[in-house]
Amino acid sequence: MQLQTILVRTSLLTAMAAACTADITSDPPDAPTLVPPAVNISQQKTEVVINTIVPSQMPTQSHDAQDITSTPNQIPYSPQILSIHYTHNGDTLPTLSRRYKVDAELMRRANLNLPEYDFLEKGASITIPDIDLSDKPPPFLIIPDSELVYGPGQRDLDLRTTVEAHEQGGLAKTMAGQDNLMPGWEVVYDVAMTFSVNPRLLLSLLEYQTGLLTGGTNSNAMAEYPLNVQDWKYAKLTNQLVWAAENLNAGYYGWRHGHISELSLADGETFWLDPRLNAGTVAVYSFFSHLYSTALFETAISPNGLASTYENLFGNPFNYDIMIIEPGLRQPEIHLPFEPGVIWYFTGGPHNSWRDSAPWAALDFAPPLASPGCSESTDWVVAPSSGVITRIGPGLLAHTIGDSDTETTGWTLVYAHLRTDTFLRQVGQRVKAGERLGQPSCDGGLESTGTHLHIARKFNGEWMPAGGPLKFVLGGWETVGEHRAYHGKLVEQHSGNSITACACEKNNQISRPR
Repeated sequence: MQLQTILVRTSLLTAMAAACTADITSDPPDAPTLVPPAVNISQQKTEVVINTIVPSQMPTQSHDAQDITSTPNQIPYSPQILSIHYTHNGDTLPTLSRRYKVDAELMRRANLNLPEYDFLEKGASITIPDIDLSDKPPPFLIIPDSELVYGPGQRDLDLRTTVEAHEQGGLAKTMAGQDNLMPGWEVVYDVAMTFSVNPRLLLSLLEYQTGLLTGGTNSNAMAEYPLNVQDWKYAKLTNQLVWAAENLNAGYYGWRHGHISELSLADGETFWLDPRLNAGTVAVYSFFSHLYSTALFETAISPNGLASTYENLFGNPFNYDIMIIEPGLRQPEIHLPFEPGVIWYFTGGPHNSWRDSAPWAALDFAPPLASPGCSESTDWVVAPSSGVITRIGPGLLAHTIGDSDTETTGWTLVYAHLRTDTFLRQVGQRVKAGERLGQPSCDGGLESTGTHLHIARKFNGEWMPAGGPLKFVLGGWETVGEHRAYHGKLVEQHSGNSITACACEKNNQISRPR
């Protein structure tokens, strides 16, 4: 025990910070400039009317639209003015109260027949108290939610065949990648799987922006910036797709969980989001909002914009619509990811699932180290649940929970910063709960200040925020998030004891019982 204490105390804070950040490269001489590509956007001449709801049209309640922790008032609220909202997949009453800026308690009392916190049935009618939107037509929806995530709706998608069917297209002829060159379709696949974004959506955006899927590129600039993301840091296909995935996820999960109500366009204008939108549509809004001023943005999100390109390539996206999150969804049993009796440290509360990508689905744990920084650890990360290995990469491993052989379906755990040379399983092999997976390190495509484990979970391809609504529970420890990345607690369900995430050595020790 004395030796273990010495080892712990000699580790420095940098070894325990376990922060994951994106790679940064040095400045180039001059960043090239593109005008909007002469494809699709410039060809759209149809005038469109976008229905938005500005704050002056939405009443503001005296209290923030957040969960009420006091004793619930069971007296029904029957407002004289109301609207009916038909739920999208994954909606909850607290989320809807934030989107509509309605007091959470009034929202609950106006819908006492519905669960207070659980996911709601898709298409259910919800009473929105004290708001009348009857004179406003419903907004145009671009894609369903299931066409944003890389989930069950894409299980049978053969991406290589889809891309190579357009043999004269620029993407079919493209070789790209960071360390090793690979075919364009494989680059799309890697980014889609890493960030869990639908490959069909990425292909549609490439086609809409530069025609890369079905046609060639007519300039070196378009080849350099195939998504028209004109920033040298995101030059080339891989970086363009990473940028797209991160901004799509920012819109999707920001809307899914009620964290955003507006977007800033490239010209500085504010675009207010209609509360009747779905998360998949807001994801597309988020992508275009960074690139275009009001006129081009409104064209891109209209029926004549990306939606038309998507339908020309793959048919009506709503034909692929499936349920991602069912009401009553519960997390299966997941143990702590280390061996019994070994002390680790809870160093990172809820934070980005991968790189800078939303939502805050990940937690960090660090082993005790004899020296600071990215030093070697002899401790092992073990499988918290039984399943099938689905993906292995530099510092990365993913496995399903149960019998599914693909992380597009069911529950998946994703681990980062494992030493690749310590992996004991291969893709397709089964792993039992408690079996060793690999040793923690700083390895992988994310920068790290110290040896640690980054762990996140997905369901049906959708990243599940560690802090809820369906909380990440590890060995009976329930995650409680804060409003700052990496901050939060683990609360032991049976005792109420808590551990606060900290890049320090202050009561954040945690171990799995023998």
